Amino acid sequence: MDKIELLELINKGESSFVEFKADTPDIKAETIAEYVVCFANSKGGKILLGVEDDGTITGLKGRFAEYGKWISDAVQGWAHPNILVDYEEVPVEKDLRVAVIMVPMGVAKPYCKRKGKDARERYYIRDVTSCRETDREELRRLFQSSGMIHYEVTPVPRSRPEDLNDTLLIEYFRQVRHIGYEDKSKWLRLLIDNQILSEELGAVTCTLAGLVLFGKKDRVKKLIPQSGITAVEYDTPDAEVAGRFRKEINGSLLSLRKDSGVVTEEGVIDQAVDFVLRVRSKEKIIGTRRITEYAYPPEVLREVVVNAVAHRDYTIGGTNIGIWLYPDRLEIDSPGNLPNTITIERMKSGARYHRNQMIVDYLRDMEYVEGSGRGVSRKIIRGMIEHNGKEPAFELRGESLRVTLYA
Repeated sequence: MDKIELLELINKGESSFVEFKADTPDIKAETIAEYVVCFANSKGGKILLGVEDDGTITGLKGRFAEYGKWISDAVQGWAHPNILVDYEEVPVEKDLRVAVIMVPMGVAKPYCKRKGKDARERYYIRDVTSCRETDREELRRLFQSSGMIHYEVTPVPRSRPEDLNDTLLIEYFRQVRHIGYEDKSKWLRLLIDNQILSEELGAVTCTLAGLVLFGKKDRVKKLIPQSGITAVEYDTPDAEVAGRFRKEINGSLLSLRKDSGVVTEEGVIDQAVDFVLRVRSKEKIIGTRRITEYAYPPEVLREVVVNAVAHRDYTIGGTNIGIWLYPDRLEIDSPGNLPNTITIERMKSGARYHRNQMIVDYLRDMEYVEGSGRGVSRKIIRGMIEHNGKEPAFELRGESLRVTLYA
């Protein structure tokens, strides 16, 4: 970084990716480590040491003979696991230098600040222009994104085995696992061993995945209110206008099917797909045949909805998956950022990521999900291009991933 680049960066002010710090005696090693941890747990960033909060450049004060070594020792001594940062000093004027500490987005999240193995661990994230300690829900999401815990197999408080749809469960194990229903004690053990139920301290409860996949509609809605889909139809392309029709879709993800494949009871996925197909379809007569034309191919819709429910972040409460149906487009919002090193471009090119591996496995068993991992590139993107020549859009909007299909 040269002087011009530094001045341009300072002129833009502090942001989600830039922090100013004056070189004062109260800036200790653990302070530097705290900001390094903060940026590593977020999307990376730069710490400019020698710059006041208002952007005034006061420079390094010569408190250390080698600032680079002091920074390195601070990070290695306080940040865990180890983070490699880049360091350089940029001359501004004679005897006026600014230290630039460049922190990459961490690939081993979550990072914490601690001194010694037995010290208390503190976790920080970037919040607009400041770093703050995480709350319980944010920390849980950090652990989940790292793969260190799998939230979908955690027990759901106040749930019980009776909250599951026995008919759906029996049909699943009969059709997929070729296991019949026997006595209740063996059945209970089967569900525990398959992580549909959880047994802790003698209490048997449903796991989040078990309830989402096989739960009774009213119990899923009550115990995991964020697991549903809100579908809204609009008369105009304007998102600010109130929707014409709204539907709340709740219950188990899976549909109950006969051996022939005929659906006898629709789950959340099929209900969501049917909502769009019914609203955005028209029929015409060709010869003696009645043909249904869809604005969005059923196989594309199904893939988008399955991805949304399979990969959404269930630790984010208070928000459903959103399906926003406009005259010219369909938007699907799935709560949750992309995990760690996955980017939109990597996802579009076929990179796999499974936030909820168990849910994905069960959906694959029921043939909602392929094993190739190329649903985005092959089914969604190629499917829409072949349908109408319009490539879908993918974008991160805060804590959610939006997929837009164009009519």
